Amino acid sequence: MMLVRRFPMLSPRAPLWLLALGTLAVAGCGPGTAGPDSPAAAAATARAMVRPLLARSSAALSTPATGDPSAAQPTDGLTSVVLVHRAEDGTLKVGCVGSEDGAEALVRSSEEAR
Repeated sequence: MMLVRRFPMLSPRAPLWLLALGTLAVAGCGPGTAGPDSPAAAAATARAMVRPLLARSSAALSTPATGDPSAAQPTDGLTSVVLVHRAEDGTLKVGCVGSEDGAEALVRSSEEAR
């Protein structure tokens, strides 16, 4: 008599739970963002993404008030970040950048190469 139902181990409410879960999953899927509209916006986004990662690097810190660069205390932090940029035509540009200016140059060079 175990074959009365198709899946006897599941509760009778399981199809309702699956329907509710599927409805929530579909409702959570919204339209994707198209990305930055211009190369300037893409460059600004790249700079903003790199800024917090490289903020503590010893290369980004200025020299101490004494003016002696050897007196600078090196801090632990990233010295470079791998940045990937997808151009509007779908090509990927991958580079290792060590500053916000490097991130902007990577984005602009990939946009100008088109």
